[in-house]
Amino acid sequence: MDQSDSPNKSSKRSFRANSTTVEDTVDSVRLTKRTYRHSAPTMNFDAEQSMYSIADIDIDALDAEFERLSFDIKGQIAALRQNPNNLTLRHTLTSTKAALMRIKTWSSLVHTADGFDIVKKNLMEQHEQEVNQRKFEVDELLKISKAQSTADVCFLMDCTGSMRKYLDATKTQIRHLTQAIVQLFATKPHLAFIGYRDVHESLEKLDFTDNENVFQDFLKDIHAVGGDDTCEDVFSMFSKCSFQTRLFINCDLFFCFRSYLGGLEVVSQLSWTSSNRILIHICDAPCHGQDYHDFQGRDNDNYLKGDPKNRDLTKLIISIKRLGITYCKIQLNETTKKMFDEFSFIYGSISEIQVDDPACLIERVIEKTSAIIQSHIASTLSSYHHANRLMKSYSISTSEPDWNSIEMYDVTVTEIVPPETFEEIFYPLTTNETKGRMKIAANPFTKGSLRFAFYGQFSNDDLAFVDAVYKELVSIDSKTDTFLIYREHLEMQAIAQFLAEQFNFEQQRLFRNFTPIVYADADIVQQITNPSKIYQVERRMHQEWRKWNNNNGGVSLNEYSTLLQAFSHWTYQVTCGRLMVVDLQGVKIDRAYLLTDPALHCDDLLRFRETRTNLGVKGMHQFFRTHVCSDVCTKLNLSSSSSILRPAVFNYSDSILCHASIKTTDNLTTETFDDKEFEKIEKDQLETIENFEIC
Repeated sequence: MDQSDSPNKSSKRSFRANSTTVEDTVDSVRLTKRTYRHSAPTMNFDAEQSMYSIADIDIDALDAEFERLSFDIKGQIAALRQNPNNLTLRHTLTSTKAALMRIKTWSSLVHTADGFDIVKKNLMEQHEQEVNQRKFEVDELLKISKAQSTADVCFLMDCTGSMRKYLDATKTQIRHLTQAIVQLFATKPHLAFIGYRDVHESLEKLDFTDNENVFQDFLKDIHAVGGDDTCEDVFSMFSKCSFQTRLFINCDLFFCFRSYLGGLEVVSQLSWTSSNRILIHICDAPCHGQDYHDFQGRDNDNYLKGDPKNRDLTKLIISIKRLGITYCKIQLNETTKKMFDEFSFIYGSISEIQVDDPACLIERVIEKTSAIIQSHIASTLSSYHHANRLMKSYSISTSEPDWNSIEMYDVTVTEIVPPETFEEIFYPLTTNETKGRMKIAANPFTKGSLRFAFYGQFSNDDLAFVDAVYKELVSIDSKTDTFLIYREHLEMQAIAQFLAEQFNFEQQRLFRNFTPIVYADADIVQQITNPSKIYQVERRMHQEWRKWNNNNGGVSLNEYSTLLQAFSHWTYQVTCGRLMVVDLQGVKIDRAYLLTDPALHCDDLLRFRETRTNLGVKGMHQFFRTHVCSDVCTKLNLSSSSSILRPAVFNYSDSILCHASIKTTDNLTTETFDDKEFEKIEKDQLETIENFEIC
């Protein structure tokens, strides 16, 4: 969840549509002037004593819940009348009706001793069923996430003499790719290789294998040689093929195809099977034909009129695109720009991987591959969540309006009273109400999986207007577009804000020069003239947006921060494993991280249930599965990830995730979450399935 909850987390953007960049500061993310509190001491918690007891029945709370459900059922009936064939709405309406009848029955029973005992028993049974339902949902999400993490990675490489350093780098570094994907996603990538040269020169092909030993042994016999002229046979046609079979001592059998096939044509012949299909094209020369380069004369291109066998480039490109392949280019000089521009005209977007040094080749490939996998997981789950749901309809407009011509609205402002002790973060926080004014653009500037984001201006307590971002839920479902969801988002931000302040105090105590982590203030605004218009408001951040981790163990290798990873780790330890702040995103300025929109994992799966990002203890384990403890963790005296999760697969002090070399133990395992680690809950135990979200 960034300022728009956008699934495309790898992209960087500025909130300003114009070229002027406003400098963000710690004070610029405050909605009002704040007095910083002294840090509370670290506490040891008794989970049994501090958790809310379901046996303590609050009759007023029952009445309030009855009123809320009554309101929900009216909205659901109205929505069902508009869409009578929506099975999800019918199921939701039936569940709400059943809950309404239960509360009505309980309210009539609590006036007698026997009735009171019945209500307590029913409450405990309902609580157990709801917890089981949440466990099942978390398991389903993690299974779907893992299924969408599989990756086919094919290296399409120019293997002429000038490419020797990059071919050697692939040979020596390929294990780093496998090990990093295993650690990040608990699945081994499938690797393939296609090496092409010039027309009538040999081509090397290895189909997909998940054994990096097979891949390395194949590359040992490939040498960077040949290349009659500057241009190469990027998409030559099938002419002749011979097969060789090799059997290794480790009993892995593969076929080595030495043929006069070339480049792109071979790509579609590989055994693409995984959810993520990634083609890494590495070259320093274009293909034949003046349509693809600016060379003059036959010294650089023996076939200036194009492919000597008149093959159709469009068919070759379309055959790759139909397989759902993400095409990535590593162009080592500007001579290939025109060729890739022609390819892009047919294929669409081709992602570029910047590599300036062969020693960093696989590191850059790891960064791109992990970003593609995380984006695919998020987009798949987003599509799954929003199936059969009605969404608000807006046109996206990236232009900021003229605020002098925008109507002003009076609003009720709801703010969370910040916690002052660690104990308070485990209970619902209280709120205050004030009045304010808002201006908001007619259309959002971006849309994410959960919310739209609008440019706006905001005034609180009759202060001057300030630049703001207003966030509105995308769904028009009465069950999901509620004030309670906005309140939970605010509560999570207030808790993250409190924990960040305590973390900063620890930093100040331990480090001479420390970088504070600051969460932006956030409030709820509700238009007085139209109470259905509810938004979350924050001060606008203007620097490039970054995302450092998510709520499913995902970590950005492009924007890796040992400090922010240590912060998530620290929140787990300081709360005795009961809570963890994840989904860290925002902007980085010279002297601070300015963050917003966190997700919180809590040992109580029913906490923050409406926002659907709390994955509980298993979400915390997902973080530790990919976390690499750094010197920051050591100085904070944090328990190692291995002691929390399981015996270490990697030496945590020396990992590719920290841009260093990887070392592995002899008993490397690729299975981090086996089926036996999931709670087994039958579907017929559950009345409904509420979907969780990957941020």
